[in-house]
Amino acid sequence: MSRSRVVGILVVAAVALATGFLVAGQVKAQLLTPSNQVARYQALVRSVKDLETTNESARARIAALRGEIDALEGTAAQRSATTQALKTEVADLRSHAGLTAVHGPGVEVDLGNGAPAPDQGGKTGYLINFQDVQDVVNLLFASGAEGVSVSGRRMTPLSAFSGSAGQVLIDQGPPLAAPIKVLAIGDRNRMFAALEDPSSLPDLRGRQVRFQIALTVIGSPDVKLPAYDSSLQIPHVSTP
Repeated sequence: MSRSRVVGILVVAAVALATGFLVAGQVKAQLLTPSNQVARYQALVRSVKDLETTNESARARIAALRGEIDALEGTAAQRSATTQALKTEVADLRSHAGLTAVHGPGVEVDLGNGAPAPDQGGKTGYLINFQDVQDVVNLLFASGAEGVSVSGRRMTPLSAFSGSAGQVLIDQGPPLAAPIKVLAIGDRNRMFAALEDPSSLPDLRGRQVRFQIALTVIGSPDVKLPAYDSSLQIPHVSTP
């Protein structure tokens, strides 16, 4: 066999081998491409499922948080209503205890000394005393008064009256003397009717006839009462 023929055979063999490698590479590429597409598709499916699971968990958490928020808002609203009710109750208690200044329709009662009768000697029945003032205040409260003051001094449920002839002592305040002005707010018509009732305040009315003690009652559309300005401690009572 000649040398040129051998070279030709080798060249043909090399070309065939190269062609075989190329064909094999193309076949392999064609065989791998579908496999890669399947893998990518499966990965995408898994990602979608993971996202759906995450979203479902997030939706459940959001729903739970909304429920907690609704519960907290309900509790807050209830507490707010309770707090407001307590504030209103405290304000009412402070008002009835005389701890806040108040005003409203009411009545004005003026008490003044009379003149001694010729046969009375040194007796002081013609003078306004603490019992007279106490009787008027008690009648007013019994007739629906929401607040009472005596000569500018606010009364409270603990107010105590004392005194001697012609002097009126209320709590720890300074002594008062006639003329004395009693103011009250509340049901004006009811208080006015009680004060004008001939059967009320019998002792004071009897002395009014006998000694001309002054007892006048007028209604007012707007009576102003100051706040209580002293201690709420009961006199002569100490705590251990």
